[in-house]
Amino acid sequence: MTSLSPSEKSMAWLKSFEYVADFFISVSNENDPALRFYTGKGFRISHEIMDGFITVLRNP
Repeated sequence: MTSLSPSEKSMAWLKSFEYVADFFISVSNENDPALRFYTGKGFRISHEIMDGFITVLRNP
């Protein structure tokens, strides 16, 4: 049996909520690792807040 990485556990936990249709993730500016992580998991940029200070991502 293989164990899940922390990021895999996080995504499994998010997906466990079958009744939730939309997930929104907020990433502050210059947090490129987090932005790459979530876009790599299929999230897309939805919009920006405060002139781009915060980027909001939405599940596919």
